[in-house]
Amino acid sequence: MSAAMLLCAALGPMTAHANCDPSERDIANHLMTYSGQLGKRNPLRLVLRPSSGGKLEGRYANASSLSDTHLTGKLENKSRLQLTEVDAGGMPRATFEGEFASADDANRQRGMSSNCEVISGQWRDLRSGRSVPFELTLSSIQSGKIDHLYDVAGVSDDETLNRAATQFRKGVLDDRRDVVAQSIRYPLRVSLRGKTLILRNPKSLLARYNEIFTDGYIRTIGAAVPRLMFARDQGVMLGDGAVWFDASGHVIALNRS
Repeated sequence: MSAAMLLCAALGPMTAHANCDPSERDIANHLMTYSGQLGKRNPLRLVLRPSSGGKLEGRYANASSLSDTHLTGKLENKSRLQLTEVDAGGMPRATFEGEFASADDANRQRGMSSNCEVISGQWRDLRSGRSVPFELTLSSIQSGKIDHLYDVAGVSDDETLNRAATQFRKGVLDDRRDVVAQSIRYPLRVSLRGKTLILRNPKSLLARYNEIFTDGYIRTIGAAVPRLMFARDQGVMLGDGAVWFDASGHVIALNRS
């Protein structure tokens, strides 16, 4: 299943809760990846692996994370989930508490199910008592291992790919054009103003850099979390397909639309 098939591009008002039963959708023991926001400006990625008895295993990261945070929890009454993260000593540190919400009428008219697509709730720091809202949308369902998401793309070590994606994203945001140019596997085809442009080396990229990396495209890359990314046999994608990487961590596609 493609990563974009189940993506809600825009969320409407959420007024009703929804039942999410992974066993009924034949996705038990599959990986469900959600993207969205923690608070107002913090992009968040959450991967859940449901199993029998309502048990949940998960990992999450934000755009600045240097590692993934592991979660364990459960799904109650097919609608409410509670996930707990622990500190290095094994003590509970924070929780995600939320509910699956029904999508709006517009989403239903597009043929989207309203069962497991949207989660909203609160992240709570158990020590300080601080609470931050989160809102997440299902972006992909795939098979695989939760501790080795990129295996299907031929990646031997997920962290190698995460570091490459992080470096590329930071290079784009910091306007480090040399870093960006060296991150690409050439030749690279790029669509520009309706025509296909073939970049054969770093020099050719730098000559067209401003045309390719527009303000809007840079914002799209900046909003993506360079961890817990969707993978398939063709590669690993950052965000909703804005950038694709090969198994070695080199950029193989820039999708600007």
